[in-house]
Amino acid sequence: MPGVPPPLDTDDTPADDTPADDVRADGRITALLERQMSLWVSNRDDVGALADWAPDGVLTAPRGVRVTPEELLGVIDGWHRLFTDLRIELTSWFASGDRSRLALEWEWHVTRRSDGARSTTLDAIVVDLRDGRIVRWAEYFDTFGSVEFDDPVDT
Repeated sequence: MPGVPPPLDTDDTPADDTPADDVRADGRITALLERQMSLWVSNRDDVGALADWAPDGVLTAPRGVRVTPEELLGVIDGWHRLFTDLRIELTSWFASGDRSRLALEWEWHVTRRSDGARSTTLDAIVVDLRDGRIVRWAEYFDTFGSVEFDDPVDT
């Protein structure tokens, strides 16, 4: 029928023929994500989260935030001076068959210290890995309604 797209390919087997369930069953990716969440929530690297980053790794986020692994703890510490009660809920993730790319979604729940305002930000993240270490962590989220981007001084 003209104008109707073909049905989606529902075969979720990765290109290298690794069954998708094997990628999810591999606890290394889940552990990496849990370490990154713990780093942000605790403001300490008690779990070795910084070791997950390649020396040339970069985190990017809306408004042009660009952070290297060397700068990450300082950025997180500065963030914790402004915000509290962080809770991160990993809602979904998937990986390429060769485990070199990840995509994830999480909910970032936080309170602004200055006035107690609270928000939840839905965050989509694409991660590139090299030898199991993070070389790119790119965050994509709508800043509208986020207490982190809604400065009460400017309103």
